[in-house]
Formats: sequence, C-alpha cells, structure tokens
Amino acid sequence: MTSFILNEKPIRTEERPGMTLLEFIRGVACLSGTKDACHEGECGACTVLLGSRQSDGTMAYKACASCLTALGDADGRHVVTVEGLGGEPLTLAQRLIVEHSASQCGFCTPGIVLSLTGFALGSATLAYDDAVTALDGNICRCTGYASIRNAAKALCAALEGIDKAPDRRLAALISSGVVPAYFTDIAARLAGLGAAPVPCGKNTVTVAGGTDLFVQKPEQLLESELCFLSRRGDLDYVREDKEFLRVGGAATIEDFRNSPEVRRHFPALAADLLLHSSAILRNKATLAGNIVNASPIGDAAIILLALDARLVITGEGGRKREVPLDKFFLGYKKTDLACGELVSEIMVPLPPSGARYHFEKVSNRTTLDIAAVNSALLLTAGPDGAVKDLRVSAGGVGPVPMLLPGLDKLNGRKPDAAFFNDLSKAALAAAAPIDDIRGSAEYKRLLLGQLMLAHGRALAPVEAA
Repeated sequence: MTSFILNEKPIRTEERPGMTLLEFIRGVACLSGTKDACHEGECGACTVLLGSRQSDGTMAYKACASCLTALGDADGRHVVTVEGLGGEPLTLAQRLIVEHSASQCGFCTPGIVLSLTGFALGSATLAYDDAVTALDGNICRCTGYASIRNAAKALCAALEGIDKAPDRRLAALISSGVVPAYFTDIAARLAGLGAAPVPCGKNTVTVAGGTDLFVQKPEQLLESELCFLSRRGDLDYVREDKEFLRVGGAATIEDFRNSPEVRRHFPALAADLLLHSSAILRNKATLAGNIVNASPIGDAAIILLALDARLVITGEGGRKREVPLDKFFLGYKKTDLACGELVSEIMVPLPPSGARYHFEKVSNRTTLDIAAVNSALLLTAGPDGAVKDLRVSAGGVGPVPMLLPGLDKLNGRKPDAAFFNDLSKAALAAAAPIDDIRGSAEYKRLLLGQLMLAHGRALAPVEAA
C-alpha cells in the first residue's frame, strides 16, 4: 500500500510501486495538467513538486520529473501538480506568466509554473540566477525564453525581502499568493499518514534517484520489489569532519551542489554540476547513484576520481568496508559491489593547502547533456610552486571512468605550458577510446588531449599551448 497526499487529496493505492508517478497522475488520478512527453526527464512537461516533511516539522519541496519518479517513492509525501495550485485566483507564478506573455501553446507551462513555485519554496537566496537555474530543464518550443525569464525576474522582485526562515517561509509565501492556503496543514497531515517500511534485501532492486533506471528498465522495475533509498533519512546528509566531506548514499546531486560545506571547500562544483543534468533531475539523482551506474562518462564519478574519493559500502548485517573509488570500477558497467550491498557513504578528502581543482566537459550541448569526453584535475603545489601531487581523471576514453596512470613523473615541475603539454601526451598514451554514437575514437583522443591543455589554460600561470 502506497499512501501520500496528491494536492489536497489523501491517496491510498495498491498500484505497483514501480509504476511511474506520471502514469498514476494521468491514468489513475485523471489529472491532465501534468504532460506526457519525453519519458526521459529531458523536457520538463511532467514536472511536479515532491514535498517531504522534515525532522523539525517544516516541509521541503523539490521539482521533479514525474516520468522518472516511482509511485512508491511518493509514499509518505506531498505530490503537487498544477491542479494543486488552484484555479482562481491565479498563483503569483501563474499570474506573472500571463502578465509577461510567457505562455503560448501552454504544453510546457505547467512544468514552468511548478519549477518557479519550487524555486520560491526552496531557494536559499531567491536570486534571479537561481530562478533561471530552477527552470533549466523546461523546454519551450513556441513562446520564447525571454518572456519566461522576464516572468522569473518579476517573481524574484515580488519576493524580495520575504521572510526566508524555514519555519516562517511557508506562511509568507501563502500570504504572497505563491501557494494556496491548504499547504499550511500538509506537514501535520503527513505526520499522521505514516510511510510503509522500506523493504531492502537480496531480492529487491535498490533505487536511489531512479533517473537512469527508469529510462533504461521501466518494464522490469514495474514488476520488481523496490528499495527506495530516498526514504532512508539516515543516508541523506552532507557533513564535514576534520579530514573528509562525508556524503550519504541518498544525498542528491542538487543537495550536494548547494551544501555550505561543498561551496566552502570546492566552490567550482556549484557550476560544474550544473553541466550534469537539469534541476528536475539533480533534485532526484544521487551522487552515489551516478557512481554505481558505472557509466564511463559519468560526470560525478569523473569529478570524484580526481578528488580521491573513497566509498563506504554496507552489506548484510550492517557490515561495512571501504573501497577507493579508483578501485571500484572493474570493467564496463561492472563494479566491486556484491548482491545486497549498497554505497552508504562517499568520503571526499578535504583539499590540502596549495590544491587547485578544475573540470572540463565536451558534449553536443554545453549543458544538460551526456559527455563525449570529460576530465577533472586536482593539482597540489608546494610553497615553491612545484607540483607535489597530481590526479587527473578522464571519461569517454575507456570502458570505465579512468584515473590516468603514470603521472608521478610530472611531480616536482612547475605547472607551466610545457608541463600541460607533457600531461596531454601522457593522457593520450593511457587512453583507449572506441567509436560510438558520441564520436569516433580518433575524435575522442583529440578531445582528451585538448582537455589537458584546457586544464592548463585554467590553472597555469602562462597559457598552455
């Protein structure tokens, strides 16, 4: 039995947990405002808000692609579709869409309205740039993005000065007309609703964000018993100790990207992870899931390889073991993860003094696309400016995310143009790309060499050539 609140209505359903939330909303609940389009989280037309009650009694809402969200993942939560924002009067986001002529055919408009509403509910800053980031997964074919951005800018202006404190924010947004008044009681209603136990074991399929699984295996998941890590509050954290950033196996990429700890120690990641996917996917996809997926071009895996991450793997009976990330990938889509085990924590060493990090990615689209080749670098220099340690990873040039070998010979040198030219040669010697849909092996080798020089242009005191 799956129990949740859909807009204002309590739902108890025996539908299979592996059914997508989109299918339930349209086919069972008969709400047509949520649109059925790409089924890959690419367009934003199926966007809904998924609200979770927090330990302090407040609510946290995230805009998610319902086409890649399992019905079982909604258990114990609040699901908001465009119908849940009411009809008359229009909410603030809806009214500003109208006033700025930001809708034409209307197919994409529900997703845009819900993304803007999610931004208003969750953004720490309510800044315009964050509003545009919140919209980054919504495709519009006819209106024109300028008018949509104008509506977003007007929303930010309307919310300027609003009380952002978590315990008072919802009331302020209700007063401002961002969400209907019934949102006030949702946290209390969810507290009384309860959630089903999370079945996990050798015979269950573990689902983290599901943003890749529900693209690749929707029919199989429909028939499977699923274990949803998103309901494991004990695995949902980003925290810092003396040596590491510790990231729980259920922490989403967006929560990791926005965490104060990450922004303090690795500020470049806030922009780099925008290249990974859109907001409606980053709000569901997990850092651990990107690793376990074992794609040779997974952005998060490539970044974490360069940062010398370690994995804490938990098996039956709570037994734990640690595995360096560069030892985790055994072959194409093969990992050091036994049946019944999961990645419960990622340990990222805090950067030493003199460390510089950089990430590069080449894809058909600048953002929101799968890489042809990507690479990350962590370079640590001593007081004299000479390199003490160098870690460089590369994706798309072998069967697994690759940590480039044999770079110790570059230690002790100044990171100048000649250094990065030699790094480029070392990378090409280690690469073994193949022809595939994202480019020929020759093209990928060319990209890899150029990405090493791009690292140099970003980090070297003189331009690498």
